[in-house]
Amino acid sequence: MKNFILIAGIVALLVSVSLVAPSCGSGGRKGPDTLKVNTTSIGAAVIGYNGPTPLEISVSQGIITGIKALPNQETPRYLQRVLESGLLERLDGKTLEEAAQTQLDAVTGATFTSEAMIQNIRLGLEQAAQEQH
Repeated sequence: MKNFILIAGIVALLVSVSLVAPSCGSGGRKGPDTLKVNTTSIGAAVIGYNGPTPLEISVSQGIITGIKALPNQETPRYLQRVLESGLLERLDGKTLEEAAQTQLDAVTGATFTSEAMIQNIRLGLEQAAQEQH
């Protein structure tokens, strides 16, 4: 029980730090040739099974190079199902235009979590497209 409380406290701290940390006004930040879109702000109203499901989408020269889950309060087993399904890797190597046309399906057994992540992916792709132009 003490371990669970400790882990829950650490997760809550990580989530609160990510929500309070300063972010770029548009939700994206550019490196030398990589754009990183953080959906914490733009997807704040997108709720999974247990709360917001923010993502970070990395784009280099118009190509998606990675999508990763940011700290959240989702039930670990549901989040794990989404991560193991390959949903977040499905768009790797696609252009923003190709990714926007790709049909993403919810993950069985983690429907709320995966649907929220798909919504965050769509919001992040829109933001990235605006930043690239």
